Amino acid sequence: MKIGFITQWYSPEPASAAHPTAVANALVDAGHEVTVLTAFPNYPTGRFLHPRPRGPFRRESLGGVRLNRVLHYPNHDDSARKRVASYVSFAASATAALGTMAHCDVCLVYCTPATVAIPAVILRTLTQVPFVLYVQDLWPDSVTASGFVGSPLVNRFMTRQLSRYCASIYRRASAVAVISPSMRDLLLERGVDDDKLITIYNWVDEEVFHPVSRPSSASSHFELMYAGGLGEVQGLESVVEAMQLLRCRDDIRLTFVGAGVAESCLRSRVAELDLQNSVRFEPPRGLRDMAETIASADAQLVSLRGEPFLATTLPSKVQASMACAAPIICSAPGAAARIVTDAGAGFAVEPGRPDALAGGITDMASASRAERSAMGNRGLAYYRTNLSRSVGAARLLETLRTAATDRRSRRIRRRECRSAT
Repeated sequence: MKIGFITQWYSPEPASAAHPTAVANALVDAGHEVTVLTAFPNYPTGRFLHPRPRGPFRRESLGGVRLNRVLHYPNHDDSARKRVASYVSFAASATAALGTMAHCDVCLVYCTPATVAIPAVILRTLTQVPFVLYVQDLWPDSVTASGFVGSPLVNRFMTRQLSRYCASIYRRASAVAVISPSMRDLLLERGVDDDKLITIYNWVDEEVFHPVSRPSSASSHFELMYAGGLGEVQGLESVVEAMQLLRCRDDIRLTFVGAGVAESCLRSRVAELDLQNSVRFEPPRGLRDMAETIASADAQLVSLRGEPFLATTLPSKVQASMACAAPIICSAPGAAARIVTDAGAGFAVEPGRPDALAGGITDMASASRAERSAMGNRGLAYYRTNLSRSVGAARLLETLRTAATDRRSRRIRRRECRSAT
């Protein structure tokens, strides 16, 4: 099967690019030809990574995947206009490069942001290539509730327009894959056909994320780590406030590993509260270093704001931590907390409450190493049974194959009709 794959993020970018890269690799490993249409790497800094683009288009090959990179306006700061310009410019550039997808049997759209679906809709209109949406976060919710749009009037207008746009792409998609049961339920409420919806949990690159023994040189203190993007929706200000409540516990340390738009505010708040001895900041790590990075801490933190629209989101840090057999403190609503609890992989606390998080950190620090190890092992077992690459890739391939088969069936019926006339 020839599969086209449209995603704004791809390796060697960290964080957001890890899962789409893992998806493409899994499809190639299953014996399919995969052509990816993506941007020049620029995440998380918003500056192009080496090698810099020397033209509007570049062909590459990476791990058996054919890559077609297009030039767009890169931006990851907190300016709504600049972020919209980044999303729309990628959609426009990808549309201009749709010739690279015309030979495909089916197109997979990694739907974050939702504007990535625009080229797939146009491709379907021009060539009848069907597409499958792999929805990572819900629009308009993630836009209108993020705080980017300050005016209530503009917010309401954007909500109406984006809702219509999303309903349109759901109708045109052959299938809509979602990453949690709660996201599926919400899209059902919004009128998406039940027979189109399928739940496919995200998985991680299991060659990168796997259990690693904690180094013997590790600190004797309890080390909690947050590894990922330092953004607004993560609600990390509550994490700093929790550490303020624990300032008398000189045996507890927190390390932020990552970068993002909220970093400067977090650093300022840490300095204001004089928490430099207990809260550290480290730069993002390359994917190949992540298993060792995770193993260097006693537990991993998953954090999201307690917004209703985030209750359907399952941050990749959950799967990454489980795949590395790391115990988890989850300060997030909905799907993430439910999986951590169901797996017995750690503690879930109410998001947005520093006192609740401080209690969860204290409980994890008080647990013995054997108890934390048992949590990590239960998380690993749950990951392998429910969230792993073998499980997710099989469901995704079945969905893509069905869409491609339906297209071939329609072609045959059209030829038969023409012959009969």
